[in-house]
Amino acid sequence: MRIRFVLNLCLFLSGVLISCVEDNKINGLKYSNNETQSLETSTGVTLNFSDLGKSKLLLKAPKLIKLMADQEQLIMECPEGLELIFYDSLMQVESVLVADYGKLFSNEQQLFVRENVVFNNRNLDTLFAEELEIDFAKDSVYSEKLVTFSNSEGKIKGTKLKANSNFTFFQLSDVSESHVNYDLQ
Repeated sequence: MRIRFVLNLCLFLSGVLISCVEDNKINGLKYSNNETQSLETSTGVTLNFSDLGKSKLLLKAPKLIKLMADQEQLIMECPEGLELIFYDSLMQVESVLVADYGKLFSNEQQLFVRENVVFNNRNLDTLFAEELEIDFAKDSVYSEKLVTFSNSEGKIKGTKLKANSNFTFFQLSDVSESHVNYDLQ
């Protein structure tokens, strides 16, 4: 896929330093410190992922660590947080994700984010989460932990989230709290 090619190309163009892995297990993907090799660390990173010349994603991170788990698996870790901007086919901002920590697995085309996760779309729908998994190949967002979805109509809290990146599809199980805004005129 072109996004993977652009990701690999961008990673090789960043500066080289040495670092270590902070989190060794995320949602079943296991990489121990002995299995990963730090390739480089970059600061003030902006990566543009495109397909046929059109931006699909823009990643901004104060610090990005590139790791190699094996000959084919690249891992990008953002230990100081990240901002990820999703674009639609007309190159308009579709949604924005901000988190204090993130880790991207190139082969699986998955991003795991945690800590102060805020994900919103152009309709001002906002998702607050402890942790999210984003599958780029499926345009899907998942979480097994507590999330709060909020918009002008109200808010709902629960676990077992499944949604797409612009929230036009949204499914939440184990609802623990909900609130509906009424306009009584």
